[in-house]
Parts: sequence; structure tokens; C-alpha cells
Amino acid sequence: MKKVLIIDDASMYREFMQTQLTNYGFDVNSAINGLDGVSKIRSFMPDVIIMDYMLSRKSSIDVLKDKMRDPNARDVPVIMCSANVDRQKILEVAPFGVKKFLNKPIKIDALLSALSELLGVDIAVDETPCLLDAHLNDQILFVEIARGFNNEKISLLQYKIAELLKLYKVQYPRILILMTDIQLREEDKPKLERLLEEVEKFVDSLRQVTILTLDDEIKNFIKYHIQYKNIEIAPSLEKAVSGLLGIRGMESMTSEQDGVQDVLLSSKDDHRGSEAFQLNFQDETRNISEGLKSRNLKIAVVDDDFVVHKIIGKASEKTGWAMSYYSGGSAFIQDLEQKVFDFLLLDLMMPDMDGFQVMEFLKSKSIRIPTIILSALTKKESVLKARELGVNSYLSKPLKPDMVIEKVVEVLMKEQAE
Repeated sequence: MKKVLIIDDASMYREFMQTQLTNYGFDVNSAINGLDGVSKIRSFMPDVIIMDYMLSRKSSIDVLKDKMRDPNARDVPVIMCSANVDRQKILEVAPFGVKKFLNKPIKIDALLSALSELLGVDIAVDETPCLLDAHLNDQILFVEIARGFNNEKISLLQYKIAELLKLYKVQYPRILILMTDIQLREEDKPKLERLLEEVEKFVDSLRQVTILTLDDEIKNFIKYHIQYKNIEIAPSLEKAVSGLLGIRGMESMTSEQDGVQDVLLSSKDDHRGSEAFQLNFQDETRNISEGLKSRNLKIAVVDDDFVVHKIIGKASEKTGWAMSYYSGGSAFIQDLEQKVFDFLLLDLMMPDMDGFQVMEFLKSKSIRIPTIILSALTKKESVLKARELGVNSYLSKPLKPDMVIEKVVEVLMKEQAE
């Protein structure tokens, strides 16, 4: 049995890694800081070390130097993890036996691939296509799952939920599970049970959980399940939210304070801190990106803010997509006579022709372009109107560059699945 040592200050991260890697058949130990890490390297004698770049009590560089001075540990390979991976860090740690440098939030497939390569072992993972996301607005925790059920992602879910609830200081969440573009097969039923088990850990009663699905197999599975039959099945987003919050809760969701991305299930965008757990896989994004590049995607950005053009332009450099920029809706509409676009990033508030008018024009001409709205508007009515006009997703300004690309890829993955 291969031995893995985890050195990380974050208790939740250590717990996740220890649980997951133990399930994969590794003998796992953990250290709570750099000083503890040096001690555990000597006593545990691991086959591989997974270490965070930022450690307390003793820096990661000092831990690596101590490791190199120990003849028994000198050749033990190290996987370094950091929220910000840059060339300087890689060069800094390379002489000390660091074989891989992985980004946080951790992507479990990238980690397992690195372990398999370094230790020469085969690790069987669930390869079921699955889009899984979790995010929180002020009152509801949204769990969205599409395409299929994947054991690896479901295992990550409890840590993602715990992280969100801690980050936003929510003690008693109401949970809405959205199951879209998904059909329940016989082999999926144990995975669905696991998903519900993970969610159940965070509520006092299953009446605090609602499922939104159109799949009859899922409905019947829940309806006749001994443990989960009390979970409400809702036919629409509006009824699901009103069922969880009541009339007053629905009214609060229309207030100016609530971001449109919360209503449309986008990640909450504030500055409380970065999250450590990522529910998507590295291979998914990489494979999809390669596929999208080969298709030569043409993307229109319609926004009167020049800064937005710059942000999206910089973020899209690594994709190879062909970007066209417009400062207003009229210019974009005129160009549609000669050009065809694969994707649209659209602002709502523009002087000559606003985003709603653009969407209404596209709908009247039966022109269907996958669309993400970029806007600072915060009323639920605006969000619902955009949805009725065919908008796929919504991003709130100010924009995070990586989030723009992530959302485009997410929408296109869903488009491909349909």
C-alpha cells in the first residue's frame, strides 16, 4: 500500500484529501503545518508528499530543504499545490524534488493523474460525464447537476457545501437541487442516494430540500424512496423557490440587493475569499477547450464599456476563439446580415439599442445564439425576462476574467449535451 503525506494548514482540505485517498487504497497521513510536516516526513516515511505552498510554522521551502537533507526522504516526490501558480514559484521549488505543481481549487482528476504517474499505480475513477455546481445566494443553497451522476464529484460536494456555508456564515440553509439534461438509469440510483446523503448532512429536516427535475424516473425514485419520499419535487424554478422561502422570501429575492447571478444560479461574486474545492475536472475543461478551438468559434461581445472589451479580450487569449467587439446593439444587429456567431456576450444597458431589444430582435428572426448576459442590473424581473428571451446564463459586473471563460465553456458543454 502506497503511503501519502498531506501537509496543509486547512483542516477541511486535509480531511477531504485523507478521506478520498484512503478510499482509493492509499495509506494516508496528514500534517497541520510546515513544522509538523517535517516531523511526519521522518516518522511516516511517505512514498509521495502533497504539500501546500503556503504553510505556517515553517515555510514550504524550508520543509523542502529539510527533506533534501534527510537521506531517507531526499528522493520522495512532492506534489505542490497553490492558489496562484506562476513561473517563479515553479522555478523556486523545482530543485527540491517537486514533480508536479497543481492549482487550487483542487481538481481531483488532476491530482489522481499525478499520483498515478508518480507512484506507478492504476487508479480507477468514475468517468461518467457530469456537470455539478454548488453556489449560495442569501437564502438558498443551489446544487445543480446535469448530464449524469459522477461519484468523484458527489464525494467533493459535501466539502464544497461546507465551505460555502462557512464562507457566507449560513447555519440553516434551504437547499434546491436542480437536475437538468439528466435521465436516471438503474446504475445511477446508488449515486443519486449518495448525492442526497451528502445534502442531508446540512439540514435539520428534508422539508428544507427541494428537487427541480422533469425526469419521471427521478420523480418516481424520490416519491417511493423510504428515506427521501418527503423531499418536495417542484415543476418550475419559481415554485421551487417559493416553496422553500414562502411569499416573503420571494419578495426579498426581487430586491435590489440580490445579484442576478444568484437567481440564475451563477457563482456569488464578492470578495470574501477564494474557495478551495472545485467541482469540475481539469480534463473536462481541457478537452472541451481543445474541441472548441478546433471548431474556430466566433464570439460576439456587445457592450458599451471599453474596459469590458479589454477584460474579455485578455481572458480569451488562451482559447484561440475569434472575438468581435461591438459598443452597441445596433452595430451588432447590422453585422448579423453578413456574419454568423457561435456565442454572444451581451450587456443589458446600452444607449442606442439595449440588450433586451437585441434579444427580442434575435427571437423575432428565429436566430438562436447561446447567450450570456453581462450586467450590473439586480432585479429578478430583469433576470426572468432575459430567461424568457433565451438567455443561457448571467454574469454580474464587475467581471472576473476567468469566470467569463468558465461560464462560456459551461454553457457550451450543456449545448453539446442536448
